[in-house]
Amino acid sequence: MITAEGFLYYFYETGEFMKGIAVLKRNTDFRRLYRQGKSAVTSTLVVYAMPNRQGTDRLGLTAGKKVGCAVKRNRAKRRLRALFADYSIKRLSGSVKKSCDFVIVARAAAVDASPARLRADFETAVSKVIKAAGV
Repeated sequence: MITAEGFLYYFYETGEFMKGIAVLKRNTDFRRLYRQGKSAVTSTLVVYAMPNRQGTDRLGLTAGKKVGCAVKRNRAKRRLRALFADYSIKRLSGSVKKSCDFVIVARAAAVDASPARLRADFETAVSKVIKAAGV
């Protein structure tokens, strides 16, 4: 997980300021990614990605009722949002070819997965989908 010190170090050293993660909210954006984007599947999540022209990475999160009650769905989304924030900082510090839209779908196993397993699945899926999308 990302720490507050990591955020402070990165943003003070680079002079950049980030209010938060850019979010996908419109149904049409989600449907476009499901239809045209590339995907990667693990036991805890599914990641869809597609290049965009926005100049920044954007994130959409979903967790269906199969994941559990609202508390469990929100917990799964919160854990995935933290992983994406950590990934975004690493991606910003490296050489980025293009910005991307991401949709992450939590699966039922994401609720009970250990942080290490969830991180490993996230990194595996994102690396596969980035390579497939050509970003």
